Amino acid sequence: MKKTIFAIILVLTYSCGSENLSNSKAEKILETCLEKNPEQRTASFRIGKATFRDNDYDKELLGKYAQLVEDGYLTMELVRELKSRYNKGKEYSIVLTEKALDFMEKVPEKGGNVKAKAFTYEVEEVLEVQEIPSLNTAKVKVKYKAENKTPFIIFYAKEPQDFWIDDLSMSKTSNGWKYCDNF
Repeated sequence: MKKTIFAIILVLTYSCGSENLSNSKAEKILETCLEKNPEQRTASFRIGKATFRDNDYDKELLGKYAQLVEDGYLTMELVRELKSRYNKGKEYSIVLTEKALDFMEKVPEKGGNVKAKAFTYEVEEVLEVQEIPSLNTAKVKVKYKAENKTPFIIFYAKEPQDFWIDDLSMSKTSNGWKYCDNF
């Protein structure tokens, strides 16, 4: 019994004082960093006057706007129809609703391109930690997952991925392992 208790105390003492960077320790450090500075992705789209031509791309884009109008995030009003020989389409006046303002990061005063929050990446798991003792650093392979998706994700430049894997570096200091803190 005494040997078992001694072994447990020895293991706890050794693991608590360990300077090695484990997957779980790296994950806690990253989660703390993401609380301070989230890995936010944004999408850009146009408000004010916008013209949609009679082509497949603009028809698809108009469908995205129509979805946001239906969901109550935008209002659109037809300004005029373009009927010239080379310029066929419709011009709309697009305005953000009060409901949409919570998702905006940058809104110009007189219309133009706005930046809206699309989603954030959060740590799903740390896949691998490779310490480099000679440099007091570690390479950390992290798998992020897409969370907090907003209605404006439809304007995100690429097809949003449900996960993203990234390699990053952590530094070993006298105060332990650091990623985003000033040391």
